[in-house]
Amino acid sequence: MTLNETKKENPVHVHVETPHIVATGISETGYVRSENEDSIWIDDSGLVLAVADGMGGHERGAEASQTTIKVFQERLNREKIEEEVKDVTALLGVPPEIGCLYAIIHRSVEEAAKVLYDRNLKLMLRRYMGTTIVGLVLVQDEHVLWFHIGDSRLYRWRDSTLKCLTTDHSLYAEWVKAGRIGEKPGKNIITRAIGASPGVEADIEWDKRQKDDIYILCSDGLTDMISDEQIEEILKAGNNVNDTANRLVDAALTAGGKDNTSVVVCKV
Repeated sequence: MTLNETKKENPVHVHVETPHIVATGISETGYVRSENEDSIWIDDSGLVLAVADGMGGHERGAEASQTTIKVFQERLNREKIEEEVKDVTALLGVPPEIGCLYAIIHRSVEEAAKVLYDRNLKLMLRRYMGTTIVGLVLVQDEHVLWFHIGDSRLYRWRDSTLKCLTTDHSLYAEWVKAGRIGEKPGKNIITRAIGASPGVEADIEWDKRQKDDIYILCSDGLTDMISDEQIEEILKAGNNVNDTANRLVDAALTAGGKDNTSVVVCKV
C-alpha cells in the first residue's frame, strides 16, 4: 500500500489575499493519525493568523483546538481592537495597538483555558484535552506581534535567512537550555498548554516587519518530520506562499506523516 492510499481525509486548504498580505494555510491529517486535531485560522482581512495543535485523542484534541481558535476569533478582530485601543495609555516607544493586543491576548488565553479546564472537569476525562497555539497579528503599517503557548512555532524568512521566533514550551527545550545535562527527554512532552490548568500565560513579542518578509506558523507535525535546514531549502525554492505551503506539507508526509501537519505561510 502506498502512502497516498493510507491518507485518512482531505487536507484543509485556506488562501487569503489582501492589500497587506498573501497567505496560505494547509492542515493535513497525515498517514498515522485517524483524526486531524489541528486547527488553522487566517482572518479574512489578513489581520490575524493562527495554528492550534489539539491534544487529548479521540477527537477531543480537535474540540480543544477549535474551541480555542473560536475564542480568539471572537476577541481578536479589527472592531474589538479599534474599540479597546481608545482606552490604552501610550507607553514610550510602544505603539498603543501593541499594548491593546497584549491585553486582548491575555484575556483570550484566560477565557480559552477556563472553558477547556471546566469542560475537562465536567466530563471527568482520563486524558485532559488541551491545545497549543501560535498566532501572528499585523499591527498598523509596520509592526507584527506574535504569541504562542506550547511547541507550535513561528519562523521568519528575511533576506534569505530563516529564524525561529518562538521557543518551545517543552521538557526537551528546557533540557537543551540547561546544557543537555541528564537524560534526554522526549521532544513532545510540553510544559505549557491551554486546557490542562485554569491558568496559563502566553509568550508575546513584537517587532517591525519588512516588505517581503515571509512568516511560517506550524504545528510540531512539521518540525518533528523535517529539519530547519529542510524548511530553509524549501523557502529558497518556493515561488509563492501557496507553493511553499504545499512543499512543506508534502515534505512532512514524505518523511512519514506521523502526526497532523499544519502550516500557515504568509508574505507581507
